[in-house]
Amino acid sequence: MASTSHNRQGDATRQRLIKAAERLFAAHGVDAVSVRAVNAAAGQGPASVHYHFGSKENLVAAVLLGVGAAVRDQIAGNVAALAARRTAPTAAEVVRALTDPYLALLLKHRVRGMRWVKIVVQISRAGRPAIDSTGQDAVAAGLRAQVQRAFPDCAAERIELRWPIVVMGFLQTLSQADDLATRGSRLGRDELVAFYEDLVDFVIGGAERMLG
Repeated sequence: MASTSHNRQGDATRQRLIKAAERLFAAHGVDAVSVRAVNAAAGQGPASVHYHFGSKENLVAAVLLGVGAAVRDQIAGNVAALAARRTAPTAAEVVRALTDPYLALLLKHRVRGMRWVKIVVQISRAGRPAIDSTGQDAVAAGLRAQVQRAFPDCAAERIELRWPIVVMGFLQTLSQADDLATRGSRLGRDELVAFYEDLVDFVIGGAERMLG
């Protein structure tokens, strides 16, 4: 019983550290936030992050997986469904295989989800090693294979160069959705969906222009 209670307490502490890191990383940037600041924001001792995660980079990976594992798994499922089809996917289907899970996340976890998107944009630009432990590379490779099927006449080298522009354009704009709100406040649910649909239409057009 004592061991079970200790494990529960450890899990609760890890969650407090992850949520504190999410808030700070999204607001100030991953590199600008110290381990000490995360410990203090979570109400923990100065060694707590290292005790529970071993390093700041492991904490970053835990933050990416906190709400992001569901997004990764949904994208992987979408990609697998496209790969199982005999007919090649359209540009719209490939783009939505990537983007729809992000909308699902924001509709379910509005605040944490938007923080996570902001962190993903930071991490993607920086190419931090934390990404390597999240399983994103395999999902990204599978998605690029479907991009190639959607644009069979596009050279693989061009896809390698241009598809990341499509992805980052989507992520960067989505991360600024609330900042772009006309009245300077967080978008409501319907407004968010409308913003997302307009953004996806734009992204699909961009993909067709660059890769078609």
